[in-house]
This record gives sequence, C-alpha cells and structure tokens, in this order.
Amino acid sequence: MIKTLNREDFANLLHANLSPTSPIQSQEHLFGRSKQLQLIEQALCAPGRSIFIYGDRGVGKTSLAQTVAHSHQGSLHAPVLLACTPQTTFAGLMASAIAALDASKPKRSETSYSAKIGFKGWGVELLRSRQEEATTEEQTGCDLNSIVAALLMVAEERKNESTVVVIDEFDRIASEEERGRFADFIKQVGDQRVSVRFVFCGVSESMQTLLGAHGSCYRYLDGIELKTLSWDARFEIIDAAAKALGVSVENRPRLRIAAISDGFPYYIHRMCEALFWQMFNDPVDRTTPTIDHYREAVTQSVLGIEQHLKHTYDQAVQKDAPGYEDVLWAIADHADLIRNTENIYDSYVTLFGDSEEDREPALDRATVVARLNALKGPRCAQILASDRKGWYHFRENIMRGYVRLRAEEQGYELALDYSAASTSTSSLRWRQRGARRGRKGTRRRDWDEKG
Repeated sequence: MIKTLNREDFANLLHANLSPTSPIQSQEHLFGRSKQLQLIEQALCAPGRSIFIYGDRGVGKTSLAQTVAHSHQGSLHAPVLLACTPQTTFAGLMASAIAALDASKPKRSETSYSAKIGFKGWGVELLRSRQEEATTEEQTGCDLNSIVAALLMVAEERKNESTVVVIDEFDRIASEEERGRFADFIKQVGDQRVSVRFVFCGVSESMQTLLGAHGSCYRYLDGIELKTLSWDARFEIIDAAAKALGVSVENRPRLRIAAISDGFPYYIHRMCEALFWQMFNDPVDRTTPTIDHYREAVTQSVLGIEQHLKHTYDQAVQKDAPGYEDVLWAIADHADLIRNTENIYDSYVTLFGDSEEDREPALDRATVVARLNALKGPRCAQILASDRKGWYHFRENIMRGYVRLRAEEQGYELALDYSAASTSTSSLRWRQRGARRGRKGTRRRDWDEKG
C-alpha cells in the first residue's frame, strides 16, 4: 500500500500524471518537448502557417499536437481533433472539420439523413449518410475553393478567438492522390492567410509525399521532427509521477525503465503505471518499489502492450530452429539504431557466449548472420530491415523497446551501454555484469547496490 492514499485518490493521482492509453493535453505533463513547443509557438505567429509533426510511431506526436491545440485554442470552443483512416479522402476530412467547427448548429440524431450547408452556413454543400454501424460520406460541391471560403467565414465569426484543427495519423491515408490534395489546400490556407490553424501528424515519409505533391508547399508548412525522449526526460516522467504519489523510485528500477523504453514515452508510462499499482496493492506500506514489484510490473507491461507488437514478435521468434529470439535480443542490446553484423555478433557473444546448462549452445557467427537475414523475411514478419549489406535495424523503431521488455521479462538485461546516455546517468552507475550468466536475472543483492 501507499500510505495516506485510498484507491480513488491513488487512481486519480496516477492517471493525472501518467497517460499510457490517451494523449497528453497539457504542457505540465509533456516532458522533453520544450524545444519543439518553442518552434511551434514561433511558427504559429506566421499568418497562414501550418504545422506538420513527424516521427516514429509511438514517439508522442499526438500528445504534442493535442497539447499545442489545447494551449492555443480559444476558450469559447474546443479544438477540433480528427484522425485519418486508410479510406480518408480530402473532401471527406474537410467536411468533417467544417462540421465540427460549426458548433452553433444543432446536432442531428437521425439514423440517416442528408444535410445541405449553403451560403447561409459556411458555403459548403455536402451530402452525408449515416448508418447505425458504419458511416459513409459523399460530398458534392466540396471543392478546394469552397472549403477555403468556408474556413474564411469560420475565421471571421471567430476573429477574436484562435482556432486549431489537428489532423492525426495522416500517413494512414492509403491514396497518394488524396494525400497530395492537402498540398494545394495548405498553399491556399497560406496564400489567403486563413487564421484557422492546421496541425498535421504523421511519419516523415508522409510529409515528403505532401511536399512532393506541390513544389512550393514547403513555404507554407513547418516540419517539426519528434525524436525519442532524452534520458533526462525519461527520468522526469518517472520522478514526477512518483513525487505526485509521495513515493520514490530508486536508481536501479529507474534506469531499467528508462533503458527498456528506448525513449518511447508509451513504454515509460505503461511500466510506471504497472509498478505503482504493484506498490499500492502490496499489503505492506511501501515508499519505494521492491524487486518483486518491478518484476511483476514488467510481466504486466508485456501483457498490456499493443497486440500487434506481440504478434510480430511471436511470429519472428517462434521457429523450430533455435536462436531467433537470442539474435533479436542481441540487435536490441545497444543504443545504435542501425548496427552491422560484427557489432551484433559481439553483443550476441557477450550475452550468450557462456551458455547455461538449460539453454541451447551458442550459435556460430555464420548461423547468427543466417538468422539476421531470415528475420528480414515474411516468415519472420519482416521484423528487421536492411538498407545495405551487413547492416540491420528494426523495421519499426518502437519494436526495439518491446524486444527489450520481453528479454527483461525472462531475466536478461539489455541496453546496459549507459555511457551513450545523457550525462545525467553518470552519477547513477552500478556494476555492469558481463556474459550471459552474469546478466541473467535481477539478483536481490544487485538491486540494493548503490553506485
């Protein structure tokens, strides 16, 4: 238990400070993004400027976008938050945006209806049909000029209020042609100085598609790259949540959570949530987590992580031949995102060169290379990729954190290369343990080591 906190108070404090399943919406809880926030603040000062936040999936793009939207949106209305799907079209998304901005019109509750918004509204005609379980939309007269005219009327009606529209998961739009239509739209928003601000989120490739569709689009769009969190920011998330609950997380679990997360905030929030619940459910009053709390938190995190990551991992490693999982762990055992064969094999030998009696003998170099190549193939869910011969990386960077988490669940600590981390870790060292037998398991006496 955690002294002085009942279950309701604990849950409220926990989820006020950790958001593993929902985006962050306030700067107070958005750690490690001050530079990006400053760049967006500057960009929003330019009339007609749009923002494109890009980066790996799971790096926190939605949290940054929604934080910006809530901080810049006027007090009379909520920001408009839209998400794309593979079937999303430009006309359909813009119709949804304008309908959401039209807060003054009454909501319709019919199962099916058609609505026509003429010049008495905001100059957009649309035909919408809703079904009980599925929604399909066809727009008539929803051309670029009509959409921009409608937005200008929105801006005029809200001339004393900032208005922000977030278009999330832009990369999910399947049609390159539909994605390209947004380039002309962004140019018109800039040319006509539309004061409704648009913030897009997607991977870097989707932004390049957008820019490639219109040669001058880049002048109207600020790209904000979002990378994984620094070590300082990782620690800030852990420490802030612990402080709010009146507890502390000591160096060993603090470092392991930061290392396993690989800088993806989702993993930190998920593991901390599980860890603090373990402390709260303990019948003994706790102010710091025990090794058992930590181990159970790792197990619970593995069970709760996104299922498609688990599916990809299991497809990659569940083979008749040995060594697929071990090789995956070896490639995840370093801070470098892209690693060559020699470095990966060195990690493999460090981890498994002194195989234990209950394990298969260590693989030779040729077999390790063969496993690496197999892990690029469809039978292994293409979990790895290679852009040039002898160099490998995870196809999705977020997968590396999941691989580290699965290794930790089985008692193997990856990513001990803390010399590559931020300087804040220099005073938080503990004795590194070599070879697989030394690195397997988190021993109680090691947990209590200081410095």
